[in-house]
Amino acid sequence: MTQLRLLQPGDLEGIARFFEGLSDESLYHRFFSRGQGGPLYELAYLRALDSQQAAALVAEEAGRIIGLARYHRTGAGHAEVAVVVADERQHHGVGRGLLRALTAVARRNGIETLDVSMLGDNLAALGLLRRLAGPRPLQLDHGVFEATIPLAG
Repeated sequence: MTQLRLLQPGDLEGIARFFEGLSDESLYHRFFSRGQGGPLYELAYLRALDSQQAAALVAEEAGRIIGLARYHRTGAGHAEVAVVVADERQHHGVGRGLLRALTAVARRNGIETLDVSMLGDNLAALGLLRRLAGPRPLQLDHGVFEATIPLAG
């Protein structure tokens, strides 16, 4: 059974293992680049997470992290959101569950709008966005789709 919960400081080692297990394609879709630069940056970011400006959730099964979702404020009432799920658990509702839970946390913390960016070839993320947010206008800029999703109360 998948458990969704707030990130704890002791999770960083498990998140590092989680990143190591992601395919090159998943790393590219999440970090928009190949190699370990994205995961290393993300670990440093999570280590210094400021709960006033950001929040992160993990999805865990049998003591193993299988997903990570986070947001950080980008302006008054706005936050940028990012999600990544273990390859073998993609298309099983983990990303959807993480986004729903993260949205609830964001609302409680005064976030009114989520901003998302995804590579144009990330069809799974585009499908998830459509299922959760409906037909939102997407801006395509240099192969990256961007959307703004108002959070209803």
